[in-house]
Amino acid sequence: MKRFIKIFLSLIIAGLTFSCEDKELTTYDPDGTTVPVLTIPSAIGLSMDNEANTVEFSWTKAVYNYPAAISYKLQIAKAGTNFATSHTLYNGSSLSYSTTIKDLNTALLNNLALEPTVNADVEFRVLSSLGEYAADQAGTSKMINLTPYQTVFPPIYMIGAATGGWSTDLAVEVPSSAPNTYSTIAKFIQNESFRFFAQADWGPTSYNFPYFTTVSTLLGNAQDGDSNLKVLGETAFYRVTVHLGTKTVTMEKVDEPMMYMTGSATGGWDTPGSGNSVKMSFVKPNVWKATATFTNGGAFRFFAQEGWSPTSYNFPYFAGGTVDSRFENAGDGDSNFKFTGTTGSYLITLDLNTKTVTLATP
Repeated sequence: MKRFIKIFLSLIIAGLTFSCEDKELTTYDPDGTTVPVLTIPSAIGLSMDNEANTVEFSWTKAVYNYPAAISYKLQIAKAGTNFATSHTLYNGSSLSYSTTIKDLNTALLNNLALEPTVNADVEFRVLSSLGEYAADQAGTSKMINLTPYQTVFPPIYMIGAATGGWSTDLAVEVPSSAPNTYSTIAKFIQNESFRFFAQADWGPTSYNFPYFTTVSTLLGNAQDGDSNLKVLGETAFYRVTVHLGTKTVTMEKVDEPMMYMTGSATGGWDTPGSGNSVKMSFVKPNVWKATATFTNGGAFRFFAQEGWSPTSYNFPYFAGGTVDSRFENAGDGDSNFKFTGTTGSYLITLDLNTKTVTLATP
């Protein structure tokens, strides 16, 4: 039996030896590589107006003297940096890549830290790779001049007796969603005046009535020393929209943005808008404040109208946001807020934009 096993093992070893001697080994030679050649657009116009348009990149197939799968990386970097800090737009096996103007612009701003509205030379290159055991091979880079467009716009402000008072502490923010375009909802007081400011301070830049060429008929020239804007319409909430590019101001009357708190934590489960329910003060779109007495162990909920429906906001609504630690899920049928802090008066701020509920001493 032992003799049979020895003979069997000898045959296997002989077969393996014959197999290895018969097979020709292939080794990777980087000098024998043909690198990919990149093709990019001759020009790329970046703007919010065409941000949905696509940008196409392509490259030729790399050639290796080694039989293995090839992958490619399309990278961008500031010109002159030799790709010391780069961003990879694409990583895969395809010989082309398509992206949108919006996504390319985002990469330039966020990943290359380019300044918006400032011209910059940007380099593109393609790397071919056989994996982690061989160095990537880079094709010749291509350069193009690009001007990223701005995606975040600072607000302007309204200051004056018509919008709360002639104090910079009472400046009303008017957010922007596009270049030179600003809009908000605010309460305006009839026969009082105000002015737009580029900052929440008196200087250096402000915009009075004569600055604009087209102004809503609800506004007029205050004829005071600063030619401020005077509110001619009735005291009410209005949506004001300012276009600094076209020097236009429009206004339209809107309903007051409502928010109430009701529940045992704030005085009782009275119908929102009645009894002991607490009406919150509108600050800016989706933000309200109120000073109220909160009772330890009580529960409450936010309501966006006078009445129980259609809209309310309970504790789970703010998942992913930030809620003051003195509130928790009441664990009742409506998942209301439960107040666990010391009974007393607090300033509460509700921000639906960021799903934030904060408490402070009034």
